[in-house]
Amino acid sequence: MTEQTATTTLTQGEHAFVEKVAQYYFENDGMPHDRGRVVGYMMICDPPEQTAADIEKALGVPRAAIDRIVDQLTPENDPVSVFERTGALDENYLIRLRENSWGPKVRGIFSEFPDFHQIAANGLAALRKENASDERLTRLANMERFLGFVSAEMPAILERYERRKAEGTS
Repeated sequence: MTEQTATTTLTQGEHAFVEKVAQYYFENDGMPHDRGRVVGYMMICDPPEQTAADIEKALGVPRAAIDRIVDQLTPENDPVSVFERTGALDENYLIRLRENSWGPKVRGIFSEFPDFHQIAANGLAALRKENASDERLTRLANMERFLGFVSAEMPAILERYERRKAEGTS
């Protein structure tokens, strides 16, 4: 593997992109801004493989924070992780965004929905049997209906995406 170094200064456009990604994840997932910055940076960095020191220089985030963030982004034995790491956290490891990783990640997340849908459906049936209040039933029924819909529709959406990707269309 050849030694590569990152550009240490982000352009205005790169900086704006990284900040928008960080803000998006903060607003939608409660993800700390620095973690969102690392995600955004790894989406656009050149070269695509970055050392911990490269990320630290480019983003101005302390090394200890980078290590913690990278550890969260590269969970061991996660076959659908979006990022991969080469090396231990106490080294100048490399991190990389896996090519075509978003589809499998989304598929992995949504693969759990049918199980949760079944839990919600069973809970709804049990609460109805116990004559729970309409308010409680409505909350659970709304969730159960949503999970059922997503469980039924998501496989077809992901199949269409894979077909379009294979065809080279978007």
